[in-house]
Amino acid sequence: MSTVKKVAALAAGAAALTVGGAWYAYRTAFQADPKRIAPVRSIPEGEEYAPHRELILRNIDDLLARPFERVSVTSHDGLRLVGKYYAGRPGAPLLLFFHGYRSTAERDGSGGFQFCLENGFSVLLADQRGHGDSQGKTITFGIRERWDCLAWARYAARRFDVPMFLWGISMGAATVLMASDLPLPSQVKGIIADCGYDSPEDILRDTMRRWHYPQFPTWQLTRLGARLFGGLDVKECSALDSLRRTRVPVLLVHGEGDNVVPCEMADALRDACASKVELLRVPGAGHGMSWYAAMPDYQSALLRFMKECGV
Repeated sequence: MSTVKKVAALAAGAAALTVGGAWYAYRTAFQADPKRIAPVRSIPEGEEYAPHRELILRNIDDLLARPFERVSVTSHDGLRLVGKYYAGRPGAPLLLFFHGYRSTAERDGSGGFQFCLENGFSVLLADQRGHGDSQGKTITFGIRERWDCLAWARYAARRFDVPMFLWGISMGAATVLMASDLPLPSQVKGIIADCGYDSPEDILRDTMRRWHYPQFPTWQLTRLGARLFGGLDVKECSALDSLRRTRVPVLLVHGEGDNVVPCEMADALRDACASKVELLRVPGAGHGMSWYAAMPDYQSALLRFMKECGV
């Protein structure tokens, strides 16, 4: 084989390995797959979850037994997005809730749902793209989801015309924070973001560190896979950038025992926010467990925040 052919063969092999690695990274991080969605009654193992397991399951089962109206909107890129609407008392505020990565609204929102019931608030649980009954082949860590949030907010404003709060947990928190600088309807009075990350890039890099993957070439292959197979750049948007431009009041909540999204990200989000912002840090709370670990403090902060937002 000539030298030119050898070089060409090596180059082709390297290209194939690169594309293959990018495809694997895309499938691992971004590709929507119903088989990888955590079951609604699946509670993570660990000492931070064990004390709350029975209450979480009771709340989930109660939510699942409640009547609801199935609603839908069309995303900016043509996907059918589906949600469940639970009516509160007439004229009461609406909480528009967004769940986390490869999770469900019923599981992640079960505690807050009970709170809304007790206070007569309406709730709309949105299935994020690529989750539940919503269409979508790619999970984008809030980058495309922020536009879905805008579509839901506009739908709710047109239909209900009541004060509205955007509430998200984990990736859902990043979603509502990234939507905070978009042209949200005036009915949106505030945003509640529970254990959200500061940017898709940072949470992906942090996850690589936790899983002991080398940053090079894992990060480069992950970004390339998102571009090639998902049509997005994971650096095109961040919650930090959006908060620097927002005018919507924000309540941040984060467990200090979170081993999925570092609590320090909440400090960075607070410091970046251009609007009125409050941060509730919950000692010892694991990822997404602040509600159950410090329910009185969380509820008091939420009610105070809503009142300060004029509701």
